[in-house]
Amino acid sequence: MTRNSFITDERISHEGFLATFIRRVREGQLGSLPVILALVVIVIVFQSANSKFISPANLVNLSTTVAYIAILALGINLILLLGEIDLSLAQLGGLAASLLGVLVVRQGVPPVMALIIMLLLGLVVGAIQGWFFAVVGIPAFVVTLAGLLAYTGLTLTTLGTQKNLSMADTFAFEFSSFYFPALWAYAFGAIAAIGFGGGIIYSKMRRHSEGLDAPSWTSVFVRIAVLTIIVFGFLILVNQDFGLAMPFFLMLVIAIVIDLVLRKTRYGRSIYAVGGKVEAARRAGIRVTWVRISVFMAAGVLAALFGFIKTGVTTNAGSTLVGTQDLLDAIAAAVIGGTSLFGGRGTAWAAVLGALVVGAIKNGLSLIGFNSDAQQIITAVVLLAAVVIDALSRRGQRYVGRG
Repeated sequence: MTRNSFITDERISHEGFLATFIRRVREGQLGSLPVILALVVIVIVFQSANSKFISPANLVNLSTTVAYIAILALGINLILLLGEIDLSLAQLGGLAASLLGVLVVRQGVPPVMALIIMLLLGLVVGAIQGWFFAVVGIPAFVVTLAGLLAYTGLTLTTLGTQKNLSMADTFAFEFSSFYFPALWAYAFGAIAAIGFGGGIIYSKMRRHSEGLDAPSWTSVFVRIAVLTIIVFGFLILVNQDFGLAMPFFLMLVIAIVIDLVLRKTRYGRSIYAVGGKVEAARRAGIRVTWVRISVFMAAGVLAALFGFIKTGVTTNAGSTLVGTQDLLDAIAAAVIGGTSLFGGRGTAWAAVLGALVVGAIKNGLSLIGFNSDAQQIITAVVLLAAVVIDALSRRGQRYVGRG
C-alpha cells in the first residue's frame, strides 16, 4: 500500500467514523462498548465517593473476588451461547469443593490427585447433565434445577456431621493467596499487550488485503494504547500492595483460551451455530448433540475450578461455601457483559467484563456504606438494563436482516 492510499484510507475512515458509529447503534452492533463505558462511569462515581476505591489494597481484594465470579460466569457464558441456562453450576462447584476438602483434610489424599478428582467430578457431572438435555431431550432448565437440588444434598452428605472444613494452610489456600513478583507481573502485562496489538494489526492487514472493511490505523493504535495503559496502570497499582493475584491470573488465562477456541476453531464456530439455529446447524453437518454435551462438560470443569478458587479464598470447603448468590452473580455477569440470553451471540470477554461490573458495583457500594440489600437492587437494575440493550440489539439486527 502506498503512502497516498494510506492517507486516503485514513481520511475516509475519519470522515465516516460518526456515520459508522450511528449505523452500528441502529444495527445493534456495538459489541462491548456499552459495558466498557459503564465500567468507566462506575470507577468515576465510586472513586469520587470514596478515594479508596482504586487504592492498591482494594484493587487486589477486588481482583480476587472478581476472579472466582468470572470463572463461574465463563461456564454460564458457554451455556448461554447455546441459548440455554444452567442453574446448577454454583452448587456443583460447592460439591466439588466439599469433596476436595474431605479428600485432603480427612483422607490425606495428595493435593494434585485430589484436584484431578475434583475436576473429573465436574467433567462427569457436566457430561451426565448434557446427555439428559441433548439426548433424552429434557429441557436444560429442568435438568439443571434438579442438579441444583441434588448437589446441595450431596454436599451435605459428603461433609457428614461436620458441615464446615477449614482449608487454611492447604494447597488451595496457598494457591489462591499466591502473588506474582512485580517483574513477573510486568512481563505478563507486556506479553498481553504485544499479543493483543499483534492480533488486531494482523486482523486489519488481512481484512484490507481481502478487500473487506477494516478499522483505521488510528483506531487500531488507540485500542492498543488504551489497553496498554489500563494493563500497566492496574499492575502498577496492585504491585504497591501484594501484587498480581494468582486467581486473577488464572481467570485471564482461562478467558484467553476460551476466546481463542470460540473465535479461531471450527468447534467454537459450531457452538455459535448451534446457539443461533439448531436445525440450520444440523443441516450444515455440525454434530449438535456432541457440541451440546461437550459444552456442558466444559462448564462443569469451570464450576469445579470456581469451587477450588473460592475454597482457597474463603479457606472454607463447607456447606456455606456457595449459594444462590454466586449463581445469580455469574448469570448477571455474563448477561451484563453482552452475551445474549437467546443464544448465538457473545464472547468469553463478556463474562470477564460483566464480572468486573458486578464486582465493582458491590465493592463500591460496600465502601460507601450501602448494605447488601441495596447492592442487590442496584445490581438488578444494571442487569435489567443489559437485557433491554440485548433485546433492542436483536431488534436492530432483525431490522437489517442479521437476526
